[in-house]
Amino acid sequence: MTLDSKVPPAPIVGTSRGRTLAIRMAIGLGVGTLFAVIFVQLIDFHSAWRRVQHLNVAIALLCGVVFLSAYAVRALRWRLFLAPDKITVPRVIGIYFVATFLNWALPIQGGELAKSLILRRTNGIPVSRSLATVTMDKTMDLLPAVILLAFVPMAGLRLSGALWLLLIFALLLLGLGATTLAFATWQRDRTLVLLSRFVKAILPKRVSSHVEQFVVRFVDTVLALFRQPRLLLVAAAHTLVAVTLDALFCYLAFRAVGVSVGLPVVLFGYTFYNLAYILPTPPAHLGSNELVGLLIFSGLFGVSRSAVGAMFLFSHPWTGVLMTVSALVCVKTTGLDLRATLRLPSRAESMGDA
Repeated sequence: MTLDSKVPPAPIVGTSRGRTLAIRMAIGLGVGTLFAVIFVQLIDFHSAWRRVQHLNVAIALLCGVVFLSAYAVRALRWRLFLAPDKITVPRVIGIYFVATFLNWALPIQGGELAKSLILRRTNGIPVSRSLATVTMDKTMDLLPAVILLAFVPMAGLRLSGALWLLLIFALLLLGLGATTLAFATWQRDRTLVLLSRFVKAILPKRVSSHVEQFVVRFVDTVLALFRQPRLLLVAAAHTLVAVTLDALFCYLAFRAVGVSVGLPVVLFGYTFYNLAYILPTPPAHLGSNELVGLLIFSGLFGVSRSAVGAMFLFSHPWTGVLMTVSALVCVKTTGLDLRATLRLPSRAESMGDA
């Protein structure tokens, strides 16, 4: 046995991944700190902080319950797409909470892939199948953008250029997905050939064959889900409940700091706000939540900056605590420990045996 054969490459690869993640964290925190500084300069911080000091604790606690309930409803929606694989309600909610925490805490949106890796490890579900259900689940969250766009002219709203770009980007994603899906429904084999050529063009030959197999299973799973109209209608109903809970959370968050806003404002505003999560964000959404909130609630709906600032000075740390605690409580339902769970997003990037 040679000396080289005694040294496994895994630690070196792991070290490289850890270094890459650390660099991303440092860059993300730097950008987030800049965002936070800009946010503080845009608001009357002392006025906003005085509102937070008079926080209504009872409303704040109710706000937290509603916040977690919205994600629980989304988890149940995802469970619909996973059928006929039977995942228990506590497990699917636990996995969803852990993935939500990973998306929030890390500078990479690895929580969605982490869901699939957890299911592969605990339930033996191929990543290509579960990732297709994750894609369908996230697509349902983009559907409110279509409804919003239809109501914008009737509501007399004047969107800024940034909001128009965000809406158009979301609609382009939906349109691209819908076009690909429609073509695959009509010409499955031709669609797979085109996707295969695309994969071979951008990936090394040694991995393209694995990815091609993944694409076939992924497309077939999405097509099978798309051909179940009753399932899609039930999922849309779950989406409506989740969006309503989001709006209620936003309403209660404003009320907790003594600010009264209309229900249409929080419904439109928070739905716009959630669309921003399709874009890259700093770790813990540092500063980005606040700037997007100001852009929407102050810039679009005229809510005072100090009021919006107070709401986010309360809600951002509070939701961070909620996501962290819920993930710590639920991590055991994933079949992993916390350390292994935190490594999932970096492992997902080099996933080859999907």
